[in-house]
Amino acid sequence: MSDRNDRPTAGLSGNPNAFLPGDWFFEFDQDYGDGIHVIKRGLDASLLVVRKYDIGPDEVLAFSTYDGKRRAMTVFHFHPDFELHRRRHYMEAHREGYDVARAVTGHLEAQRAERQAAIRRRVAKARRAVTLAAHAAAVFILAHYSPGR
Repeated sequence: MSDRNDRPTAGLSGNPNAFLPGDWFFEFDQDYGDGIHVIKRGLDASLLVVRKYDIGPDEVLAFSTYDGKRRAMTVFHFHPDFELHRRRHYMEAHREGYDVARAVTGHLEAQRAERQAAIRRRVAKARRAVTLAAHAAAVFILAHYSPGR
């Protein structure tokens, strides 16, 4: 399996294409079908993280961030005792990265819509001003330079 940069990624249970030793790290890109992609990375939580966040043997700590252009990244810190064969399924079922990307893209789309509405209002005002100026110029020309006078 390889990620978006065609870099070999580590898999479960000693994948021969692993670019890092052991089963402690793997990565994949999950496409949600609506244009949002989430890069998911799974790794064994370090002893410091396990102690600091009090992660139990069957627990996972996940951090997500927006990565731009309808992409997010979620990093899963698995307790070292979390079974290897369950990790990929757990990561695929987890939607936090997707939710982060949806929230950010929704906010960005709303901002873009507001900016476009403001531009349309300014263009409409400019169009009215040009129309009024053209009308006033036509009245002035007809009133002062009419051949019927």
